[in-house]
Amino acid sequence: MSSAQIQTLSNQFNSLLTEYQSTYAEFMNTLKSNDNTLTTVENSAFTGSSTINTSLVSSISDCTTACSSNTSCTGATFTTNSNNNCTLSSGTGTIVNATNSTAIVQKGLYYSYQLQNLNQQLMDINEQINTTVNQSNTTYQNHLGQINERGQALQQNYVVLTGDRDRIDVMIREFETLNSAQQNSDINVTMNYYNYIVLLFVAIFLVCLLLRFSVPSEQVGGGRNAASNFFKNLFSK
Repeated sequence: MSSAQIQTLSNQFNSLLTEYQSTYAEFMNTLKSNDNTLTTVENSAFTGSSTINTSLVSSISDCTTACSSNTSCTGATFTTNSNNNCTLSSGTGTIVNATNSTAIVQKGLYYSYQLQNLNQQLMDINEQINTTVNQSNTTYQNHLGQINERGQALQQNYVVLTGDRDRIDVMIREFETLNSAQQNSDINVTMNYYNYIVLLFVAIFLVCLLLRFSVPSEQVGGGRNAASNFFKNLFSK
C-alpha cells in the first residue's frame, strides 16, 4: 500500500477515536444520572434473561411504550416480518445483530454496545495500519536491496569507464606524438627541398662567375656566346 492509503486509514482511525471518546463520555453521564430511558438500535435484537411476552403492535413507539409500562421489562425487540411483533424481555441482556428487527434498550446498554463496536473497529483499523506499515517496510527493504545492487553495478561501470578513459588518454597522447613527429618530418623534407634549390642556384651562380673570369678579354664575346649556348643547352634538356 502507498503512503496515501496509510494516511486514509489514519484519518479513519482518528475519526472513530473521536466518536469513541464522545460515546464514552455519554456512557459515563448516563451511569452517573441513572438514566433508564429507552432508545432504539436498528437491525438488532435484545436478548434478556427471560421473555415476558410477545404481542402484536402497530409501531416501534407502541413497543417502546409497552416496555416502559412494565416494571420488569429491561428491553424489547420489535420485529417486522409478517407481523409487527413486540417481544418484551427481563433481566440482564445483550444486543445482537438481527435483520428486520429493532432493539429497544436502556441508554446505558446502548452506549456500552456502541463502545464495543467502535472499539472493535479501532482495533481492526489499527491492525490494518500495522500490516500496511510492515508491508511498506518490506517493500522499502526490497527497494533498498535493488538500490544497493544498482549502486554496485554503477560502481563497476565507473571502474570500467575510468579504465577506458585512461586508455583513451594514452591513445590520444600517442596520436599527438605521432602527429607531431609526422609534422616535423614534413617540415624537415620541405626545408631540405628549399635548401637544395638554394644550393643549386648558388652553384649555377658560381659557375657563371668562374666562366666570366676565366675567359680572356678578347674572347669575351666568344665566351659570352659559349656561356649563352651552355645555358641554352642546360635548360633545353
